[in-house]
Amino acid sequence: MIRSVDASEDPAQAIETAFHEAVDSLSERIGAFDPIRLIEAARLRFLPWGAAGQMSYSSESIASRVELLTLIALTTTTTGEIRETPSMSEFVAEAENEFDGLLQLCQVRAMMATDRADKLAMISMLIRGSEVWLRNTSYPEQAKATVIDLFDGCPEVRQALLAELGFSAADAFAVLDSCHDRQQDKLNARMQSFVELVDTALSEQASGTFEPRADEAAAALSAVWEAEAEAVTVGIDELVDATNVPEARVRAVVGRFRLDLGATTPAQVVEDYAAGRNPLRTQPLITGPDGRVMLPHHALTAGAIKENLEQHLKASTSWEIYAGHRGKLLETRTRTALQALLPGAEYRDGFEYFVPATTSESATGDPATYTKRVEGDHLVLLDDVAVIVEDKAAALSALSRGGKVNRMRTDLTGIIKKAGEQTGRLRTAIERDGGVRIDGEGWIDLGHIREVHTIAVSLDDLTSVATATAELVRAGLLAPENICWTVSLHDLELIAELVDRPAEFLLYLRRRRNPDVTELFSAPDELDLFLYFFENGLWVEPDPDQVRTAFPFLPEPSTADRRRYRNQKRAIISTRTDPLDHWYHTPDRSQAPKPAMVPSPLMPFVDELRARGTYGWLSIGATLLAGATELQERMSRFPRQLLDAPREDGNGRTLTMPVTGTSDPAEGWLLVWMTRPAGQSPAAFEHNSQRYLRLKKHQLSLPRGVVFAYDEPTRAFLGAHYDGDTGPLTASLEADLGRLQPPEAMQRRPPPPRKAKRKPRKRK
Repeated sequence: MIRSVDASEDPAQAIETAFHEAVDSLSERIGAFDPIRLIEAARLRFLPWGAAGQMSYSSESIASRVELLTLIALTTTTTGEIRETPSMSEFVAEAENEFDGLLQLCQVRAMMATDRADKLAMISMLIRGSEVWLRNTSYPEQAKATVIDLFDGCPEVRQALLAELGFSAADAFAVLDSCHDRQQDKLNARMQSFVELVDTALSEQASGTFEPRADEAAAALSAVWEAEAEAVTVGIDELVDATNVPEARVRAVVGRFRLDLGATTPAQVVEDYAAGRNPLRTQPLITGPDGRVMLPHHALTAGAIKENLEQHLKASTSWEIYAGHRGKLLETRTRTALQALLPGAEYRDGFEYFVPATTSESATGDPATYTKRVEGDHLVLLDDVAVIVEDKAAALSALSRGGKVNRMRTDLTGIIKKAGEQTGRLRTAIERDGGVRIDGEGWIDLGHIREVHTIAVSLDDLTSVATATAELVRAGLLAPENICWTVSLHDLELIAELVDRPAEFLLYLRRRRNPDVTELFSAPDELDLFLYFFENGLWVEPDPDQVRTAFPFLPEPSTADRRRYRNQKRAIISTRTDPLDHWYHTPDRSQAPKPAMVPSPLMPFVDELRARGTYGWLSIGATLLAGATELQERMSRFPRQLLDAPREDGNGRTLTMPVTGTSDPAEGWLLVWMTRPAGQSPAAFEHNSQRYLRLKKHQLSLPRGVVFAYDEPTRAFLGAHYDGDTGPLTASLEADLGRLQPPEAMQRRPPPPRKAKRKPRKRK
């Protein structure tokens, strides 16, 4: 399409002509059908269908086709000249490619009108594309529970809605969900009638009493696929009976959510839809001339109720109450998810701390003199790891979703940039001052923290924007030195359910916050990235020359190292959520396989470190799981290989491995496996192993390290000792530094197990 437009003398005019011709062609043919009946035919063609109690998925089922046909049908003047050929079902099937082509044409049209100099241009296209193509970015059950908590969980807000609109959030869900359910029931009834007719014919044929009833069969089949309007819509009385909601409330809900397109033309409604201004997003209910209603589909229900009710509250006196409740709800649920991900951590929520108010205060470097008090949402501390989290309850406005760049900049600044600045401010305080002074608590010493991660949790689903970290950096919304992981509350809660061990989550944070990840991996949804991490690690090869600069003891990068780095290709992560969908929708989830990280031979060892309460178990575990599968298999064999080859001089065995998988010196580790020989006292072994670890770390300028100790006589794991000291060596340690082997002499692999000597054979 792009090539054909670009080949014309006036590409802009060519695409305008193509756009209007496509809209006119569709609207002319759509005008021959009854809109309500045609929408039902489109529903049957384009939506996924499955047996009751089962979730059905299909890449060919696209809700945007149904929505686009609905909007064109409702803005097209019906000619009244109902054609026999093609039938509605035939027309919908034949026009499928035309609907997709029109949507793609609109995308090309938007690309051509985009100011490429605008740093938000790509983000704008991502938002608009998400509005057109994506539905149900959260599971409906999740979204429904959140919306009811937001509006009905606060008594003052619920009463305001009842008084001003005549219904509550639960009432709105009851009416819209019942409308969907009644439409399903009516479809099932039509299908059942046809099946019964077929069964009767087969029974008569078997008994020899069959009488052909072609007209009756044709009518029953037509009733399934091309039903009359009354058979595909729902009356107010039916909704009252199905919901037990008073009729006045039902009518209030219908009035609030009914779609009113006024005098909009097909071209206008298609243009708005393609720009992200989908009128069905807040008013998904279609009302026929007789007052009966229908939903084109129910994927919009939760979002429509939330956005519609928020629009009302913004203009009411209850907005501040609602905004406060919304923020508290997000804070509480974020904390709950974090506790599941990082059990045993120390938590601070909703605290205030001090930072420098002036340059002179900053120059003192003394936190006791800082006078500017700022807020923090969550600070999570677990041994040497700190996780800083900011909650953002505000949502993208309708103008942002509709492609208004100025409003988009304002909204994203408030949600993403501000969160990045706030988390970055606390991160800087920890790294600069070695702690923070918290109002009402005093000085909190954090000099032991060696790893800080920042997260922004959004109440709204930001879809493709949240996964486009590289674009957010280019647009100036995130600082390259502080990549803040932006994730929706619903995705965070799902990830908390999927993660089996905290070390997996920490490793995901390390990988996800790498600015190169979204340069090389593109995905429409956070869960696609997360599940790809489970499958393949979400690993990006670092620049080997930068790694060598960060860790000078490494050998010069090989030609193969540089080629492997250069040959990395940008990958589009296709959907990974089918197994997750199956697990999530299984009534008894214990009976369905849950998506999990690729098994590692080191997982039992990682779990043992946690069970023992080893200091640094979280960061050590993530470091062990970070290696390639082959390396993890090798590391799992290291203890056995050392124990199988004891030294003959009575000393223990040692294997030392530096971990240098990134170009950041702060992320380096030293892993040491040691054996305690028979006869050596535990105290002497502990002293020597800790002394060696400190010396070797200092020699290699690595900030963190751990010794894994094993007993030679019993072959038992004695424990692990963590060292995160980055200060100068004591005089006694300094004296022993020269006794270490130089870095280039380190053994990277353990020696093979020693074999018993064989007696020489005698020759006959």
